Amino acid sequence: MEENRQLVGNICASIEELGNVIVDNVAASHKDYEIMIASLDRSIAEIKKKIRK
Repeated sequence: MEENRQLVGNICASIEELGNVIVDNVAASHKDYEIMIASLDRSIAEIKKKIRK
């Protein structure tokens, strides 16, 4: 019985750790997305300036 509790505890800890890894990856992906959008915005602004000249 104690072995089962320990196994369940280990499984729960592993699931929690996996969840944390997923959250970290999503946060990193979101940051990359923000960087790409900012870069795209800058490029669009530069092109608009060139067109207006």
